[in-house]
Amino acid sequence: MKWDDDYYTRKARREGYPARSVYKLMEIQRKYRVVSRGDRVLDLGAAPGSWSKYLLSCVGEKGLVVAVDLLPLVIGSHERLVFYQGDFTSDEVQERIDVHAPFQVIVSDAAPSTSGNRGLDTARSEALVERILSLAGRWLVPGGNLVAKLFQGSGAQEIFRAVREGWERAYFFRPQATRRQSFEVFVVGVGKRS
Repeated sequence: MKWDDDYYTRKARREGYPARSVYKLMEIQRKYRVVSRGDRVLDLGAAPGSWSKYLLSCVGEKGLVVAVDLLPLVIGSHERLVFYQGDFTSDEVQERIDVHAPFQVIVSDAAPSTSGNRGLDTARSEALVERILSLAGRWLVPGGNLVAKLFQGSGAQEIFRAVREGWERAYFFRPQATRRQSFEVFVVGVGKRS
């Protein structure tokens, strides 16, 4: 089987999603119910847009999805979708996001540029998730939820400890749609402590 032609890739193509990653978020949503109707959701690392498209169906007519990525979305525009192309760690993009805050949910499928060196790649991923946890203090309401992709490495337990301290419930979760070769997991925080 070719790398880009597995079951979830074909299913995404059939169902109109630009990437197979949407099935990871769907499974997280089924299991933990992180998004509710009417929520304002921040989607970090959103391109090509599968998560944002699915999130629009979750938040309904009164919700809002704010998506950010270095690359453009390929899902087209929507009245309940705001997209900023740029680096969410930059002051300029953060000021744009501030306009829409606070959020009930922050999700991130963001990954650092990979080098092929697992130690370096996991360290970069951990640094990215640590930044997202820091920004959650700025943008996420008390009681809010978080989902962030993490490449498992030596710092994973420290990140999980931070989520346990900051949220009522914390989980490491590996969706079925994750490729066997991947060392990614998702950190899920439910009910942000104030």
